[in-house]
Amino acid sequence: MTDKGVFTLPDPRYENYTWILQDEHNPAAHTPLISTGKHTGRVTNETGTDGIPEAIIINGVNYARADVMATGSSPFGMVELPETVEDLTRWRNEWLPEIDELADMLENFDPSLVEEGKWADVLDMHDSEYRRIFGGVHRTAVGPSRMAVARFVKSYTEIFGDERRLDAISLLQGFQNCSLDRVYALWDLSRMLTHDPSLKMSILNGEDLPDTPSAEKFKTSMDSMLREFGHTSNNGLQDLPTWKDGSKIPVDIMVSYSNEDESKNPRGNAMSQVERRIALETELRNAVTEKQVKDDVIRFMEVAQQLIPNLEDHNLLCDQRCVSVSRSKWLAIGEYLCSRDILTSSDYVFYYTREELVRTLEGDFVVHESDLENRKVLQYTYRNTYPPLYLGNPPENEEQDAYIPAEGHTESYVKGVAASTGVYRGRARVIQSLEEAKSLEEGDILVVRALTPPWTPYLGIIKAVVTNSGGELSHGAVVAREFGIPAVVGTINGTSIIWDGSIISVDGSKGLVYIEQQ
Repeated sequence: MTDKGVFTLPDPRYENYTWILQDEHNPAAHTPLISTGKHTGRVTNETGTDGIPEAIIINGVNYARADVMATGSSPFGMVELPETVEDLTRWRNEWLPEIDELADMLENFDPSLVEEGKWADVLDMHDSEYRRIFGGVHRTAVGPSRMAVARFVKSYTEIFGDERRLDAISLLQGFQNCSLDRVYALWDLSRMLTHDPSLKMSILNGEDLPDTPSAEKFKTSMDSMLREFGHTSNNGLQDLPTWKDGSKIPVDIMVSYSNEDESKNPRGNAMSQVERRIALETELRNAVTEKQVKDDVIRFMEVAQQLIPNLEDHNLLCDQRCVSVSRSKWLAIGEYLCSRDILTSSDYVFYYTREELVRTLEGDFVVHESDLENRKVLQYTYRNTYPPLYLGNPPENEEQDAYIPAEGHTESYVKGVAASTGVYRGRARVIQSLEEAKSLEEGDILVVRALTPPWTPYLGIIKAVVTNSGGELSHGAVVAREFGIPAVVGTINGTSIIWDGSIISVDGSKGLVYIEQQ
């Protein structure tokens, strides 16, 4: 199907279609086990009579058919425009208990209790529940929030003009959410390292914590943080450890934070967003005199203001948690195969395809461990290869001039979406994975395929953001505004055009990234 790092369509018939990289939510390659399960949603669905799927996975990366995307259909079903705040908070009562039940089922799954011949049915049932709950949350929390924002922004710009669009977006900022709470927890832990150099040194050296009151306090606080945020994953990749599984990512972030002075406390930026929102709300209430118009636009605003709590909270409470409990189940199956002397390490389970795994569990098939190791090595290659933006038939309206000489200058620029205002010039760090992010230094500009929620704490270190994917309501745009740093998102191929280490200027108001001679 593919060679190392090469992205090839699996069927010649697919060449007649345009396949677009779906990078905003999962900017990394998933393993064979995760890529071949029914939980992958529309990938297994077919449209028309020719049997061409709506989406495919190549080397663990998602691509969707352009003609299907153009219809605007949601993979999660019908989404309704919310009329009240309660319409956008109901998911917490309706779906969070269901997530608890899913977590209980998967975290406590005992492979030894599965009857012979029932493995496919059991795994399909798990997938079905995963899809049902995941879809329910997104259908009631995420989709309606975006619709509410579109309605409010339309009403706001009708009053103040389209040039005030970013002010309308600012009216949605400055609300408590899980992503910021996670950042605050890491910041507070970092202060303990700042005030106790010996404790910090022990952590840097990977040593046991010293027997001191400050170390005990740090451990207690760390345990509390992991109880709340421990199911944070590495870009949703189930083969990699979550924070509670021993991922080094939270420690790396805390160490980076510990090098900053108190002026970098993220609570200060958040308060600035709150103050700006309150000022804009006051202006809006005073500017509109007609009662019905004021009532409508204020109601639209209050509903739309559920956007950030819904976007950020659903990611931790649903997306991240579902990934974490699913990982627990697969590792339990891996341990079961180890107990039967089929595997020597439980994490090899992720390099089976789903069909292979079922056959192996039923006792009529075995993948040699050397083949699994080769797949694991190949997975590393996929994760360190930037996938092509398009496969198959090139899009008719593909923009060819993403890298354009600026008139009268030797510099060039990349165009994107103006996501967070301000201008900043500095060193670009083009980073592929969260593991690389520990090399970020204060003042750097992060250039990344997509800025998903696990990246959020690093915005306390950098000074600007550039992403390939996303729009003004994407996670990267939202959190950049919360941190008060310039952001240009949706550049399409910024990570290909901007070189790591080059000097660039990010104009988050115009949606332009200027590149000096590289």
